[in-house]
Amino acid sequence: MRFPTRLLAANAYFALLLFAGYVVVVAVIAAGVAVFGTLSQSAWEAAVQLPRWYALFTGVALVRQYLPMYVAHGQTRRQFGAQAAVTVALFAPFLSALITLGYLLEALVYNLAGRPQALDKVHLFTEPTQVPLVFVEYLLEFVTWIVSGTFIGAGFYRWEGGGLLLIPVGIGLLLLNEGAVGTDHLGLPFIGDRLALDLPHSLGLALGVGAATFVLGLALTWSIIRDMPIRNRKS
Repeated sequence: MRFPTRLLAANAYFALLLFAGYVVVVAVIAAGVAVFGTLSQSAWEAAVQLPRWYALFTGVALVRQYLPMYVAHGQTRRQFGAQAAVTVALFAPFLSALITLGYLLEALVYNLAGRPQALDKVHLFTEPTQVPLVFVEYLLEFVTWIVSGTFIGAGFYRWEGGGLLLIPVGIGLLLLNEGAVGTDHLGLPFIGDRLALDLPHSLGLALGVGAATFVLGLALTWSIIRDMPIRNRKS
């Protein structure tokens, strides 16, 4: 089995289908708000909370679903770990490009409708049309959400219920990235402001922290899967 090309292509194709459908759903909701209420800010900004969770569970599936499959077809755990890192490194910018495209499509529609595309939260960018900064911000977020998913998924696969103990570590990676980016977008109601990290707001720091969480998340995942037994699926 060719890896990561087939896995990456399959995930990218599925993400593209979801993106197309999601754009339609968000557009319908935004149109409803515009007709029956007041639409004065970016609807896409609020909508991109959900793709973060999609990225998280993509990371979970990478270990829980695909590691046993590829090991059963002759891949070593070391080969899988290295190639999974490549998959994450390529899939995260693909998702980021889709989110960036969503902002641009929204900007076009808002301009035609004469609506302001105001932002409600703090970002690396100040305007949704600042394409490089929009792309970088969501790239850093998706990288962190995916590797947090691989780490947590590996824990649940190896220790089943014991994987619950790894969730705080995964959340810690997310908080570290959010603090560096200067945003507060986790969307977790049980995470209060007191847990937010108030780090200096700079692009260089955000890139450095994003790279660090990518490496750390994959290293933690590798520490779990390097000698992890492969269980037979229950019939």
